[in-house]
Amino acid sequence: MRRFYLLSSTLVLALGCGKDDNSKNKAECHLAAINLSACQRSTLAQVQRSGVWNVNVDLNDGTGSAGALRLTGGAGPLMFNMPVTEQESTDDTLYMASESLDTFNRKVRFALAGCDATAPDKMRGTFRRCVDGEVDLEGTFTAARLGRRASESEASGLELVKEIALPRGAASELAVVGGYAYVPAGKEGLFVYDVRNPAEARKVGEYKPSDDTYFDVAASGTLLYVASQKSGLVIYNIEDPANPKPLRSLTQPSVVFETLSVEGNFLLAGSPSPNGEILVFELTNPAEPKLADRYFVEGAEPSASEVPREVKVFGDRLYASMWTFGLTVSDFTKPSDPKLLGRFSGAPSRGLAVGNVGGRLLAFSGGEDWGAYLSVLDVVNPANILQVGTFRLRDEVSIRAMALAGSKLYVAYYQDGLRVLDVSNPSDVRQLAYYNTWRETDANRGGSFFEGLTNVVVPGDGYIYATESSRGLLIFRETN
Repeated sequence: MRRFYLLSSTLVLALGCGKDDNSKNKAECHLAAINLSACQRSTLAQVQRSGVWNVNVDLNDGTGSAGALRLTGGAGPLMFNMPVTEQESTDDTLYMASESLDTFNRKVRFALAGCDATAPDKMRGTFRRCVDGEVDLEGTFTAARLGRRASESEASGLELVKEIALPRGAASELAVVGGYAYVPAGKEGLFVYDVRNPAEARKVGEYKPSDDTYFDVAASGTLLYVASQKSGLVIYNIEDPANPKPLRSLTQPSVVFETLSVEGNFLLAGSPSPNGEILVFELTNPAEPKLADRYFVEGAEPSASEVPREVKVFGDRLYASMWTFGLTVSDFTKPSDPKLLGRFSGAPSRGLAVGNVGGRLLAFSGGEDWGAYLSVLDVVNPANILQVGTFRLRDEVSIRAMALAGSKLYVAYYQDGLRVLDVSNPSDVRQLAYYNTWRETDANRGGSFFEGLTNVVVPGDGYIYATESSRGLLIFRETN
């Protein structure tokens, strides 16, 4: 089982009851207490002691999670997005630790100790987490320094037409409608860009909520729906695109909305927390969505990170990327009562696209984890979903989002940027073009495994719109 939030500092501050009093005298996460006698420590001399690294942790209990390290740059070294408080670096030693107090006033320490290196940008070692000096999580880690793939230049077959940094916050989602791009930026709210002339795109409006976090957006006519943390579903009137006007919020049910999709007369909202459900709204009156169903995908366990990350309707079926539960297909002929028809469980599923390619009904599931890849799935018979093709780049980088246009699949591939794939032959997916958007020197790198290109939209105007966690709104054009 993978733990999506294992390495989050917020989880560190919410651990349960403390250890016994004797634990305060222990130091099991300090370098001297970690047995490295079986390691080939001399190989660590070749390790590059700089830059940003992605890390995969495998715990002894069979669980694990991915994270990131920043050895140099920014405001200083980071370890799973926490400041490094202790480190030792010599020819045969590479040790890092981050220590802080939790809400129970206990010392919580994360520690990594290198064991061996197979190349200057690849290393392995020991992972520990301690509470008041006593180990509560233990395992091994694999780490890879991020950089452009050796065989690639900055771009091939794609041209960057425009780049616009967000004034504040980080971009992760995007909607493009009527010549305007709407970009939510977490606690900073919503930014609006005039993209009618992409080469001259510019910010023309914004709206910042007083106390909320915006995740995703979806448009229908002159209405914009926003998924939020506290207000549930927020509805804006965008008749005047530069001045989005809030109409209302649907705070019932009181859950966190993170992903949205408008499909015909229905709005679907994925809510990973607190219940791991998909909310189906009927849009007879788009300004007043009516809740038709709260759908809990049969068999999914939210406590095991089996929660909706993307939701789409194609034909009479509801498709959902359920992270560790995989991709699910449900009967949507009765929207008020969906029923699971089948699922495909492979790598944790995040990105999702569905459509007919060459007369064949296919679903594309993008893995989001260490070792993840793109799965091409024949979903004609949901009870027997067949994997008919794959596409992968490298273990340390995964997929965030994708868009299908004809026989081309446009993939937001985190630190590997934008990838354009020919999927006309599902068993032989071929890369047509790419643009490497990730640069180590950009601001706010190295805090998370989930950095880089985060979304891609292909509205049919000849341009490709994408969001990048550090660089903001990017607009591309194909050149071949």
